[in-house]
Amino acid sequence: MNIAHNKSNGLTRENICQLLAEEMVTPIFVSNSNESETFMGQVDIAEASPLIVMDLGFLNRAQTSKISELCKEKNLPILAIISSEDLMSLDTDMIITDFIVAPFPEEELIVRSIFSVKRATTGPLKEELINRGDLTINPSNYEVLINNSRINLRFKEYELLLLLASNPGRVYDRATLLNQIWGYDYFGGTRTVDVHIRRLRSKIENNPENPYIETIWNVGYRFRSSS
Repeated sequence: MNIAHNKSNGLTRENICQLLAEEMVTPIFVSNSNESETFMGQVDIAEASPLIVMDLGFLNRAQTSKISELCKEKNLPILAIISSEDLMSLDTDMIITDFIVAPFPEEELIVRSIFSVKRATTGPLKEELINRGDLTINPSNYEVLINNSRINLRFKEYELLLLLASNPGRVYDRATLLNQIWGYDYFGGTRTVDVHIRRLRSKIENNPENPYIETIWNVGYRFRSSS
């Protein structure tokens, strides 16, 4: 079954995006060879917690393995869609977060999607929250708060913030940030880091005299230490 159209209730990709947007989840569909090569680019611009929705009926074993490995490296949740006819042939060794059998109702899709996103990280224990002044990061659900108000970050912005805030005072040069956040196979220049840092600052900082993220000229960036 093609995830572009769920025969049980007429769900389209647009419908699914709208349903999951209300739950702060951005579905990223992978159902053909082209999408299997380009889906990581959509992760970068995701407005909410990304969820890779992989249609097993239109991908071969090599493609699904590559997708799974990439998602494992980035700790991205995968919701696999499989038809009832192919259920018994499901590879139980496949690295996925959860699966859903088509055709499926809206309610099950929403619940399994939320479950997959939350399951991708450790359970939300209070001591796992990262608190830096007025800034709070909850790695279990990708939530970022300033003065208890939610801040909407794109996924790469969130990854940058999480890395820097988890290591306050440590200086990261641009090349290191590029490799750790975008990966060694990314061909963009270090200018990419500057652009994302600028966007991140515009969303989390309201006092330029006391910024969370400090620029170390000619080197890179660091998160302000508690001292």
